[in-house]
Amino acid sequence: MGHVSAGGLGSGRSAGDEAFRAELAGKAVWKLLVKGIEVFLPGRSTSIGAVRVSDRPVTLRVPVFVNGTGFGIQLQKRPVDRQPEREIFVRGDQGRIIGIAIAGPTAAIGSRVVDAGTLAGYARRLVYETLYDPADADSAGPAVRAAKHVQDVVFLDSETGVGLGVEIDPATGRPVTRLLVGINGAGVLVQAYPPEGGRPAQAVRSQN
Repeated sequence: MGHVSAGGLGSGRSAGDEAFRAELAGKAVWKLLVKGIEVFLPGRSTSIGAVRVSDRPVTLRVPVFVNGTGFGIQLQKRPVDRQPEREIFVRGDQGRIIGIAIAGPTAAIGSRVVDAGTLAGYARRLVYETLYDPADADSAGPAVRAAKHVQDVVFLDSETGVGLGVEIDPATGRPVTRLLVGINGAGVLVQAYPPEGGRPAQAVRSQN
């Protein structure tokens, strides 16, 4: 499992750190991650209190990078032996805001470089495929609309030991990978990418 470099952990908890965690706790992508862990990774958990502020990214089993849209990962090419499981969650006025939690091999996304844009596109495709029934032509319209209204995505790959959480701005359509997740047998690591101008939040291990 990956580790946090020496000196990477911040020991203090400033007012800014507390405000950051409070903001993250209210975000739908965080709540979707907690729900995704509950559904797909029974026996593991995380909490908002585990997030601390740091300017260093966490190291996982796969190469991790940060670009203008948050976290991304680089994968080695490998065969896809199964399709991911998924849970679609609906919220907001008339249920028009969609979140999807996905669990399975990251290779199923179909790209060796997975960032906010790649994962958002894959999530929209999964939502459409899940809701569209080829035997029912009337299901196409609602499936397309649901795919367009995806705002939050969580992907968890326990075999590779990595996960990502993406927020999509409803006004601009711009996706940002807010959460980087490391998974092992004992718990999870969660690192949060802050809004522009903020300080990165670092991961600490959450044990059961």
